[in-house]
Amino acid sequence: MEPTFTKRSWLEIDLTALKANYRTACSLTAARVTCVVKSNAYGHGAVRVAQALQEAGCASFAVSCAREALELRRAGITGEMLVMGLCDADRLEDCIAQGVTLTAASTDDLRAIDAAAAAAHRPAEVHLKVNTGFHRLGFDCTGAAADAIARALPEVPHLRVAGLYSHLGLITEARDTMQHDSLMTMHRLLAARGVTIEDVHICDSIGLVRYPAWHHSRVRVGALLFGVRPARSEHMPYQCLETLTFHTQVAQVHEVPAGEIVGYGDDMILTRDSRIATLCVGYGDGYPRHLSNGAGKVLLHGQLAPVVGLVCMDQMMVDVTDIPGVTPGDDAVLLGGGISYMTYADWCHTNRNECISILSRRPVRVYREQGRVVTVLDSLLDERRDFT
Repeated sequence: MEPTFTKRSWLEIDLTALKANYRTACSLTAARVTCVVKSNAYGHGAVRVAQALQEAGCASFAVSCAREALELRRAGITGEMLVMGLCDADRLEDCIAQGVTLTAASTDDLRAIDAAAAAAHRPAEVHLKVNTGFHRLGFDCTGAAADAIARALPEVPHLRVAGLYSHLGLITEARDTMQHDSLMTMHRLLAARGVTIEDVHICDSIGLVRYPAWHHSRVRVGALLFGVRPARSEHMPYQCLETLTFHTQVAQVHEVPAGEIVGYGDDMILTRDSRIATLCVGYGDGYPRHLSNGAGKVLLHGQLAPVVGLVCMDQMMVDVTDIPGVTPGDDAVLLGGGISYMTYADWCHTNRNECISILSRRPVRVYREQGRVVTVLDSLLDERRDFT
């Protein structure tokens, strides 16, 4: 008998598929695979996902901010932990004490990290972020920037520069090549000034499959772990399994006559007598309001039911007139399973990463391995149950 859990809205997360995707990533490169678990592991729950990946052999993780790194450290995640964004000054010392690798994008960052390392009485490990044309974070790829780094390093003795990296814009192959060449130019400029860095990386999940010659010392794999197959790799013989399904329950079913308006606004007036099912989910759970008024659909009894009216924060309505037998308590699938990530993203006019990353803390997360429930996590109540 399966464990019970609150079925208002919930995510079913397949750890078997997650581990298979990790093994797939490892099979595609000889470089180190750094698993990117930022943004709550793309909505999946960072702690439980990192634990599963650690069980599968991963010893290298990356996140976006200090708090994400510290959450994982406090949950017992060991191995390398790279923060790819800038770290708040008040978190630097704690991160260094926990052995977290930090990103520096300016000489001011180097000095701030050095001061925190001195206060923590522990050397800090740093990767230099290079702006190769993405124009987000990083040192410019110039001799002047290389000079500034070389001058600064003797003044920051409490840190060690362990890596040099950048991020591809993934616009065109020509532009990606320009970016990769810029990173390698910066690597040479630094080496000419006595700053030798062995760990160089630029490829994410898309770079992993698209640019094998650019893997260098590591690849940073995020989306592929969660079943977001890189675009333009459909012809390649590797498996990428979707890892998540988003569920809710039917709360109530109403018989609504033609001419009535359902929910907020008056964008959609019923043109026929209809059966309208209210679902226990809304944009507060991560179901986009953009899918209002028929733009989105949900699976009920194996059939697609269109969204009616505006998606509310906590509830939404769907038309089940043509789906017989829908009753309160029925399971509705919003994403995953019969509604692929790509289909859902196309409905939303966005990308697949956003669709899964915006899933909020409110849905209960139910983790399965080999089909069996192994963990139920209720983030709102800070309750976690594990089953052996």
